[in-house]
Amino acid sequence: MSNADSKVERPLFVALFAGVGCFLLSFVAMGLAPWTTLSSGLEAPPGMKDPYHDENGELTAAGRGRKIYMSEACWHCHSQFVRPVANEPWRYGPKSEAWEAMFDVPNTYGTRRIGPDLAREAGRRTDDWHYAHLLDPRSTVPRSVMPPYPWLFDRGPDGKPVPGEKAKDLVAYLQSLGSAFKQQVEDQVYPREIRVTGSPVPSDLLKERGAELYASHCVGCHGESHDGVGRAADFLKPSAANLNTRYLPRAEVYRVLYQGVRGSAMPSYHDMGERQLWALAQYVSDLGQTVRAAARVDRADVLARGREVYTKRCASCHGEFGEVPQAMLNMRPAPKDLRTRLYDTDYLIGVVRMGRPGTGMVPTMGLSAEEEKDLAAYVRSMFKENVHDR
Repeated sequence: MSNADSKVERPLFVALFAGVGCFLLSFVAMGLAPWTTLSSGLEAPPGMKDPYHDENGELTAAGRGRKIYMSEACWHCHSQFVRPVANEPWRYGPKSEAWEAMFDVPNTYGTRRIGPDLAREAGRRTDDWHYAHLLDPRSTVPRSVMPPYPWLFDRGPDGKPVPGEKAKDLVAYLQSLGSAFKQQVEDQVYPREIRVTGSPVPSDLLKERGAELYASHCVGCHGESHDGVGRAADFLKPSAANLNTRYLPRAEVYRVLYQGVRGSAMPSYHDMGERQLWALAQYVSDLGQTVRAAARVDRADVLARGREVYTKRCASCHGEFGEVPQAMLNMRPAPKDLRTRLYDTDYLIGVVRMGRPGTGMVPTMGLSAEEEKDLAAYVRSMFKENVHDR
C-alpha cells in the first residue's frame, strides 16, 4: 500500500489523533497535576471540627448563619476565595487553602466581587460594626451599594432596632470565616507598630482633600458634626470618638488611621496611601484646634493633687506618666496613651464619672468635684506635642 493510500496519514485521522492528544494533555495538566500538588494541602489542621454542627449534629449559630447567608443571596456580591494573584493576599489576607471548604457543601465561593471578599472576615471587624452595616450599610461605608436588611432586626423597648436572632447568627457565620487565620489577619489589618517620621507641610489643599476623605470614609461613625454621633451610633460600643473634644497632632492621627483600634469599630486605613492619610490627618487634627488653644498651665498645687488621684486610680492602666504599660496593650481596646492627645476638661470629667461603655474604662467612684477637676488638669498636663517613642 502506498503512502498516499495510508488512512493514518489522511488529514481526518491526523486531526482526530491531534484532538485526542490535546484532550489527554489538558486532562493531565488541569486534572491530575493539580490533584497531586494539592494532595498535601487537603489535610485539615489538627483539631479542626465542623463549625456548622455541634457534637449532637445540631446547627450552630455559624451553621444557621450560613443558611441565612445563602438565602439572602449574599454570595451574589461577595466572594469567599483569596487567590494567590493580583495582590489579593495583601488586600485580604493569606490565600485560601483547599481544606477550608471541606465542610462547605454547597460552597459559597461566589461568582463576582461587588463587595469585598469575605474569606478572611474573622478578626477583621467587630460584631457591632457588622450589625450597623447590616441595618444601614452606608452608616459604616458611606458609598456602599449594599442593600439594608432591616428584617434581621427586632425593636427594643425604646423603639430602636436591636439585632434579632438571624442577625446574630449571620454575624457569627461571618466571624467564623477564615478563623484559622484570625491572628494573621488581625496583625495585617491592625499593624502593631508604626514609626511616623515625617509629614508634609500643612496646606489648604491637603485640608480640602481631607474633608472629602472624611465624608467618604468617616462620617457614618463620627458624624457630620464630628461629635461621634453618626448613623451607626446606636450599635457602636465603644462609641466613635467625639473629634471636637480632643486635639491630636497630625502624626498621632496618622498613626491611628494607619493602625486602627483593635477591639473597636475603628478600622485601619493603611491601604489608603500615604498622601491620602496625611490629608485626612490634617483635617481631623484641625478639628481640635479649639481644645488646643484653650490649653493652659495649671497651678503646681492643682497638678500635685491631680497626680495623687491619678496615681491611685489611673496609673495601673494608663501608666505612671501616661504611657500605657506593655501588659495593658493587649486589652481591646487598649487604654489611651495620655501623652499623645489633649482632651477637653469637661469631656475628661464626663469620662471619669461615666466611664466608656465597651472599654475597660469604668466610672471612677468616690471622687469629689474638686478632685475630678484636679485629675483632669493633671491628665491634660501629660500631653506632649511630639512623642518620639511611639
